[in-house]
Amino acid sequence: MWEDRLVGIQNESIKADTVIVGAGHAGVECAFALRAAGYEESIILLGEESRIPYQRPPLSKAFLAGQTTFDRIELKAADNYEKQKITFLRGERVTRVDTDTRQLITDLGRRINFRQCVLALGASARELPSLDNPGLHMIRTADDALRLRSKLAAGKHLLVVGGGYLGLEVASTAIGLGARVTVLEQATTLMAGRVSAHTSREFERMHREAGITLIHGSAVRQCAYEESSWRVELDCGQWLEADVLLASVGAAPNTRLAELAGLACNNGIVVDEICRTSSRNVYAIGDCASRYRSILNAHVRVESVQNALEQARIVATVIARKPLPAHRPCTFWSEQHGRRLQVAGLIRPGVPCEENILVTRNGWIVERYQGGTLAVVEAVDSPIEFVKNIKRIGMPADVAAPVTISPEEESQ
Repeated sequence: MWEDRLVGIQNESIKADTVIVGAGHAGVECAFALRAAGYEESIILLGEESRIPYQRPPLSKAFLAGQTTFDRIELKAADNYEKQKITFLRGERVTRVDTDTRQLITDLGRRINFRQCVLALGASARELPSLDNPGLHMIRTADDALRLRSKLAAGKHLLVVGGGYLGLEVASTAIGLGARVTVLEQATTLMAGRVSAHTSREFERMHREAGITLIHGSAVRQCAYEESSWRVELDCGQWLEADVLLASVGAAPNTRLAELAGLACNNGIVVDEICRTSSRNVYAIGDCASRYRSILNAHVRVESVQNALEQARIVATVIARKPLPAHRPCTFWSEQHGRRLQVAGLIRPGVPCEENILVTRNGWIVERYQGGTLAVVEAVDSPIEFVKNIKRIGMPADVAAPVTISPEEESQ
């Protein structure tokens, strides 16, 4: 049943077979995947926000633009939690997890005893000392997006610090709302380290053609908000002025709760291939988890909805004692200026990468090879080719031929 903040629950003690901490994509999916796997034991899902759990990708796109409403981005309808017998405690933050006594405590003083605990803590916007100002905008929640939308009137100047997926999506949305937009990126390319050189160049061209000013190779030295305007000094000595300032310089995993619990953490909560932490009855999934991946022989933290859903389903099958789901390559996507970018696979840092570019009917495909093996497939406005070529990831270059589409498929 639904439970909101209650008066007099301090020191109340309840219990559940499985407690899931975090009500984002990973946490909600884990709860429902447990039920889908036939798990009949009690489930408690806790979320810090008072809102019903919702999708995050639209926050920088359709929701920010005012093209969709909150009820259309809800992860599940409100009554589905009750129907699935998932007790959802919203607006309640977990402050401590004791892995020895298998008990957690919330900021309301509630104590919850568990058999298994799943940490789906997500990540927070990474902060920079040079951008420490209460008027600075970031986007991690629906309320963040609503605050930013209220400032993006036609003719206003938005300065975006960070040229990654999120920053560029906001820039694309803002220019569509009539704002003037400048993007500051410390690297020499957009989406540095995330996409191929070809895709980066093409998207840079798109942004410039849309009227967005791009500044590369500089970082913020200091900023100040004076008389309804931002003044930002760059490390090259240049000064910029803007009406609205957004920082989008990556995300940091939320590991504080895990660290206090004594769990191993290293750029995320360290987990094995089935997402188990250093404590046998505690799991971690989604943006907060650094999972061991045998294909890379390393622990890797991945920020994507698909990764969150996959890890949620893995943990659900483990707890429900069902067969593990089939492995799928990590996938990512972004929409900028009406063009859809899709990426599958992971690049090993420091390993040389060879790229093969294939022009499609509406866009392009980039095959990225490492060590003679297809590691990543990128696609722009080529969804059919993307889905077919995902199957080739991990295959040697001399074995796998590019998958094309038939004239019949093109016409669909």
